[in-house]
Amino acid sequence: MKKFYFFFIALILISFNALAATIDSVEITGNRRVPTATIQKYTVKEGSQFDLSAVDKSIKDLFASGLVTDATVDMKVDDDRLVLVYTVSEKPYVNNVYFNGNSEIKSRVLEETVTPMSGQLLDNKKVESNLLLIQEKYADEKFYSAKITTEVEERGNNSVDVVYSIDEGVQAKVYDIKVVGNKHFKSKEILKEMETSKKGFWSWLSGSGKLKKTELRTDMEKIRAMYLKEGYAKVQVGEPDIVITDDKKKIYITIKIDEGIRYKVANVDFGGYEHATLDELKKASALKTGDWFNVETYQNDIKSITSVFTEKGYAYANVDPESKMNDEAATIDLKYNVEENMLVYISRINIRGNTKSRDRVVRREFDIVEGDLYNSALIADSKRHLEYLDFFDQVRIAETRVGNDQVDLDVDVNDKMTGMFSMAAGYSSVDKLIGTVSLTQKNLFGMGYELTTKAEFSSSKADYTISFVNPWLFDRPYSFSVDLFKTNREYDDYDKKSKGFALGVGHQIIKRRLFGSVKFRYEENEITNIEDYAADIIKAQEGESKIISITPTLRWSSTNHPYLPTKGNQSSVFVKLAGGPLGGDYTFGKLGMDTSQYVTLFWKVVFMAHLEGGYIKMFDDNDAPIAERYRLGGMYSIRGYEYGDVSPADEDGNKFGGTKYIQNNFELVFPLVSSAQLMGVVFFDQGQSYDDDEAFFKRDLIKSYGAGFRWYSPIGPLRFEYGQPLNPDPDEGLSNKGRWEFSIGGMI
Repeated sequence: MKKFYFFFIALILISFNALAATIDSVEITGNRRVPTATIQKYTVKEGSQFDLSAVDKSIKDLFASGLVTDATVDMKVDDDRLVLVYTVSEKPYVNNVYFNGNSEIKSRVLEETVTPMSGQLLDNKKVESNLLLIQEKYADEKFYSAKITTEVEERGNNSVDVVYSIDEGVQAKVYDIKVVGNKHFKSKEILKEMETSKKGFWSWLSGSGKLKKTELRTDMEKIRAMYLKEGYAKVQVGEPDIVITDDKKKIYITIKIDEGIRYKVANVDFGGYEHATLDELKKASALKTGDWFNVETYQNDIKSITSVFTEKGYAYANVDPESKMNDEAATIDLKYNVEENMLVYISRINIRGNTKSRDRVVRREFDIVEGDLYNSALIADSKRHLEYLDFFDQVRIAETRVGNDQVDLDVDVNDKMTGMFSMAAGYSSVDKLIGTVSLTQKNLFGMGYELTTKAEFSSSKADYTISFVNPWLFDRPYSFSVDLFKTNREYDDYDKKSKGFALGVGHQIIKRRLFGSVKFRYEENEITNIEDYAADIIKAQEGESKIISITPTLRWSSTNHPYLPTKGNQSSVFVKLAGGPLGGDYTFGKLGMDTSQYVTLFWKVVFMAHLEGGYIKMFDDNDAPIAERYRLGGMYSIRGYEYGDVSPADEDGNKFGGTKYIQNNFELVFPLVSSAQLMGVVFFDQGQSYDDDEAFFKRDLIKSYGAGFRWYSPIGPLRFEYGQPLNPDPDEGLSNKGRWEFSIGGMI
């Protein structure tokens, strides 16, 4: 562009007085990707007076925009119209960004590290800054010898690819970590708490020896927390010294600790309270005079003392703690100043997010209702009750202040799949392949009803069951259940058919802890095809019979999860009374009990101890019915033995089931891959079944041990376990060969 050219044309136009001093049109040529309207934002405007300095400025603005690599302006006269023509050369667009040579750091990670460029105009500054970001990422991963180069490759149609070529080099590893200044804790105790560790023999597998800045910062906080829990309130953990060898392969770390004074609690005082007793506040405070000061306990005490008031309705109670240190005496005085504020009431409970579950299914789990005095403990309990239902992926309760003395509870839930389809399989010499298929819906129609249909079958059996339970009859803490069943079973020495129904009602005696129920059961049995070698007890029961019974039950539950408990207890006891005024062909009483205790030990290892037993007492001259007798063995009894293996037998070795039994199960369940919910299990089982003429423990308990895994997979829970008999008695017809059993289920 030449200024003289513009000046000459302008002079001619002005001299002829042809109104051409006004720019009639602005045209853009050469652009293919950048819209014309975008470029016109930087050019002179149509209808404006021609100004050479304005044209110059527009060219400079175009270059500054970063849209073009070149721009020129021509002026022409078309039918007495003055037209400016801008000819531009666009910057190329970035088609793709590629990473070559990287293996230790995946391309996906590098893409998240750099500033996006694909689909944008090529910006050389951005290309260079991204190169620096990649270098920093490799340095963070301790690849100090990594070399990165970049190249811009043309791809046609005014587009380019940006390629980063990477030579990763060797990753530097931590070869030693030293701790200095520590007296209270040994160095190995401190190193054990750290995620950062030095390179070991198995580092290629375990990943030890890697140094990450974020992990190292967290480690320093962990070390500080260790000391704060032991009374070292002024401990200082310095910035770690990191030394890298000249070959960029080895890292040496030194951690400096100034422990300071260890403090004991001298006095614990409270102030500002009116609506709580001193004894209540002392009980809420775990730190006592003479204890070593513990920051974690101190913080928990503040929460506990606050809860004393929030559980009384003072929702906005605040505890302002004071601490005064005496370095000479190495003591600390604590004072908790309470600001109670006003009493608060529940205005509304708003249920949100439930697309399937009815509002009342959520509301009935609340121990606090609209209009009640605020109580933080009841609100927290209500949240746990909702989580325990296992109807929702998540449960959140937020509080919204709607007045000086009122709050709304906003309950946000997210319904999840509550239907379960499960299959189980096993193998025995009696039934060969055994299969079980069941379909369960725990939240039928969103009403909290539970419906289960189950079929168990093999070459020698076919059992069918339908069960329905309404745990909240008329939205009151009463339950109602109906069971329908039909079974056909071929044993070695006889066949048995059964059919019938059961009706049950129950009530929460202690909310969500102790449950009482009564079940009425009508059952028709038929014993046929009895072999000559069958036990006399079985032969005597040939033909049809009826058992009509009523069973009161007490059940206790304090576990923290209905299916995967890690702590708490589950226990039950029942008495089954049959015959007499109820009718039927047998009159007896049957007592049963079981209890399971769950305890989390260490490293998320859960210990489970289970005990159960039963006893049948006949009140007529009949032998105990075959259907009621106890036969042990199988996945849910004594693993390693087939179902029915553990049982009394006659002189010829024919087993017929006992009238009393006892069983123990012990398990250690531990995570194998926590993120995938893959668990390992080791177990020890023992038990025995006895007849009328035998006392408990007259015969030795039959024992087994084994291991397996349980996977709570996306398609449902899977169990795969192997049981090995420990003391099989050949006289009881027991094999010493172990057995595999498995089951698998899926959500629907």
